[in-house]
Amino acid sequence: MSNSVNAYWLRLLDSERYDECDYGKHLLLKYPDAKNKVQRRNYSIAGRPDKGLIEIAVKRQLGYGVSASIHQSLTQNSMLIAEGVSGVLTSRSLLRYGTVLMVCAGVGVTLPLGLVRGLAALADHGAQVPDVNLIVCVPQLNDLLYFTELLALQARHPWLSVTTFVTRERVREGISYLMSGRPDPVSLADRMPVPGAIVLCGSSSFVADWECKLVGVFPNAVILDQHQLDSGSTRIPALSPPAIESPCKLMLADSNRVITALRGDTLLQTLEVHGVVIPSQCRMGICGRCSVRLIDGEVESSSEIGLTSIERERGYRLACCSRPVGEIITLEL
Repeated sequence: MSNSVNAYWLRLLDSERYDECDYGKHLLLKYPDAKNKVQRRNYSIAGRPDKGLIEIAVKRQLGYGVSASIHQSLTQNSMLIAEGVSGVLTSRSLLRYGTVLMVCAGVGVTLPLGLVRGLAALADHGAQVPDVNLIVCVPQLNDLLYFTELLALQARHPWLSVTTFVTRERVREGISYLMSGRPDPVSLADRMPVPGAIVLCGSSSFVADWECKLVGVFPNAVILDQHQLDSGSTRIPALSPPAIESPCKLMLADSNRVITALRGDTLLQTLEVHGVVIPSQCRMGICGRCSVRLIDGEVESSSEIGLTSIERERGYRLACCSRPVGEIITLEL
């Protein structure tokens, strides 16, 4: 697919549970990292290529994590352990809206792709599907994923419009579906109908930035999130804005180091600013890779989907989705 992303087709041995694996849901896999420690990771179900088969895409990250291990060791006829399927954002859940705007970055395209594939299947069976405007952002042309298929889907289905923005490489002018630069939310409002719902996919910073911008442009649109919605929700539960951007102390039990943290920053941002490296991948609270243990103090978390119930009981939190509330926070990395 690209230099860093591979697509995998997985066959479910428990065929009776195939219907649970709907387009757009997440599959929770157990897989050893490069150091042979079993980890849990969520992957979007991007496709259902045949009965009993599901498709996921894995972006290889630097280091010794699960993604590197999957790229290196997952081969044909390998056996995988899946702990379950989660998520409520599916193609069918979008049928209630007249127009849907999807904005994604990088490998985050797998969720919109799955939703669009599912909508195409529903449309082929006579369902009335919403108009979908899909905005894809990638750094360079080599980072394009499923590009040809998305163009083919757009050519077949009048309800789908796809525009790709290449942010760090020049694209010649005159290509309506491919252009250089970053999309401007205000200009989007001038060229498309007001969406009833918005789907955002990418890093936590990308999603937060776009949500902030789009709420101002489309204030009545529903922001949809895979793991934080039920059928009656209208907005993503978000971290409440800090009352005062005052510093607090972050104590690292492993090294007895004390660093300064701002309440408005996530734990992951704080650790990175101070040169403390911990595993991280999706930065959305889904993959579970950035989990840290809260030994003392209080943090506020916007997502715990990447943690098991046992991990939550033991005090683990997702660093990318948690920020300090108390004066002193003690973490075990």
